[in-house]
Amino acid sequence: MFGIPVILPPPRLTRLAILTLTGATALSVAACGASNNSKPAPSSSPTSSAATPSSPSASANGMSWVSGMIASVSGDAIQVTQQTGSATVDFTPSTKITQVAPGQLTDVTAGSCVVVLPRRQSADTGGTITAQFVRVSPAVDAQCPEPKHPAGAPHSGGPAGHRPVRGTVASVAGNTITVTDAEAGGSTSQTSVTVTDTTKYTKQSATDAQALTQGQCIAARGTKDDSGTLQATAISVQSADSGTCPQPGGRRHQH
Repeated sequence: MFGIPVILPPPRLTRLAILTLTGATALSVAACGASNNSKPAPSSSPTSSAATPSSPSASANGMSWVSGMIASVSGDAIQVTQQTGSATVDFTPSTKITQVAPGQLTDVTAGSCVVVLPRRQSADTGGTITAQFVRVSPAVDAQCPEPKHPAGAPHSGGPAGHRPVRGTVASVAGNTITVTDAEAGGSTSQTSVTVTDTTKYTKQSATDAQALTQGQCIAARGTKDDSGTLQATAISVQSADSGTCPQPGGRRHQH
């Protein structure tokens, strides 16, 4: 074309180009196959996922979570609006239901259980941390329960200086909370937590199904059945803040 002679590549280079193109195509097909295999679906399922309710988030221990705003309650079934779609939560008389409400430093007393989220990189060389957030709840049989997290919630694997502190309150003196944490093997350790005027508090207390009403925010834990409904073993409920519910990791979204 345009009078320019076409120079053919040597046969060896031609074979190399063909092999390279073939290899790239094979990798693309393999990647697509892996992507398709990662989300198998029965042949009877609709091809569009837009109308399908979102599945509960699953954690490593086999438990699943649903969190969002209650759209409606009918009998023992709760319809929940999540950031990613809708979900159904079923509960029974044995489901543990707790109410989460705003708290203050005076709610933190010796013997109560706390979860402290430190300010980022707040730990000093003496082991004292400064609290950004404190959640307090009563002990059960003089013990604090093991932590259970929704997917995406802060956990002990966070960056150094930003890992939540969990345990029993040993003492409260002024703006310092001493927390005793039981470790593996039966040993204990203590952490000094400093609170400031900007530290936020919430408190948890036992409640019943009467607290599960439209417009409230819930975080439900349990296992999902074959239909995708979460069979809740525990539910925490709290009031929405200006029409928003807290999300795992502390974010909030508008409903």
